[in-house]
Amino acid sequence: MGGAVSDGSIFFRMNYLVDGHNLIGSMPDIQLSDHDDEFKLVMQLRKVATAKKGRQVIVVFDRGVYGHQQSLNGYGVTCHFARSPEDADTQIIRRIKQTAKPKEWALVTADRRIIDVAHQYGMRVMPNALLVQQMARQTSTKTEYHDEKPEVPLSATQIEHWRVEMNLPLEVSDEELLLQESLRDLKPKKRK
Repeated sequence: MGGAVSDGSIFFRMNYLVDGHNLIGSMPDIQLSDHDDEFKLVMQLRKVATAKKGRQVIVVFDRGVYGHQQSLNGYGVTCHFARSPEDADTQIIRRIKQTAKPKEWALVTADRRIIDVAHQYGMRVMPNALLVQQMARQTSTKTEYHDEKPEVPLSATQIEHWRVEMNLPLEVSDEELLLQESLRDLKPKKRK
């Protein structure tokens, strides 16, 4: 049946069903007492979702102060807020049971009762710590371009060369532009 994988590589290809507040309890940089804890988590989950094309992340929160999942949905992440703490677990269990292809999903929680249901339905379980590590890597990896040369502006000769090469009009003086605009204004306008 499903289970955790030691190196975590199997999870890279999967969609995630996340027990939101359970995961937040495992995160060093977000606290359950933060007024925007759900928002902070979703911003990190969006990076995870967009790291693999087509990945879906469904996150279920216990009733949240934020409370507006529509504004948190997007970039591969769908949020659901339960009405009471018991409802979040119930919602997650219902989703596990209704998942058409449980082997394509990984449950992210430390809740033993939910994990047991996931195992019964063949859904893998990704430890909270593994997803926290993945989010930390994606947050800390910034593309830096130290090897690139600084951009140097083109000379007038180079610009003229490219204008000719690309069949663009040669540079026009301000006086010529004003003259062209004046002539355009003098042309009679067609009636409709």
